[in-house]
Amino acid sequence: MKLKSFLITAILMVATISLSAQTNPRSGKFGVGIDDISTSPNFLFKYYLTDNFSMNFITGIDLEFPGADAPEGLTKLDGYNLRLGLAGMYHFNMDRVSPYLGLEAIYGIKQNAGYYAVEPDPKNNVMLGLILGADYFLFEKFSLGIKQNLNFDFQLSRDIPVEETDMFINTTTQFTARYYFN
Repeated sequence: MKLKSFLITAILMVATISLSAQTNPRSGKFGVGIDDISTSPNFLFKYYLTDNFSMNFITGIDLEFPGADAPEGLTKLDGYNLRLGLAGMYHFNMDRVSPYLGLEAIYGIKQNAGYYAVEPDPKNNVMLGLILGADYFLFEKFSLGIKQNLNFDFQLSRDIPVEETDMFINTTTQFTARYYFN
């Protein structure tokens, strides 16, 4: 009896998945979206070069403005974190759920906000990442997704002797949302 119930459930699940699969050609499709919704979002401009390969242009900025005037003898410095990058992703299928693997490269320049006697130089970095993710197309023109990155963050400028690390390795999980125009 249990085997019969299991087989019927398995057949129904396969039939449901097959019926809900949506093969959707994507070559030439252009979309705009955001990632890292929970913290500081990046704006993404995604273009499908083929049905299975897409490119992302990534840009993001954080701004920080200290509230009060600088105390005497110190300089008030506004902060920023500017990010520009490219990513390439291979999508394994064109169904409603579209898993992908990719590579990402982001250049960043960061200036910490605060009050300084001697202004620090901005810090530059290059982050190279491996991406594993999936997009779920709620509609033909709108998708939600999740991606996991393994990042290698190379520091290009450092304040010696304060910082002693040239490279950081980290992982991030990011939620994405995109709207496609065609």
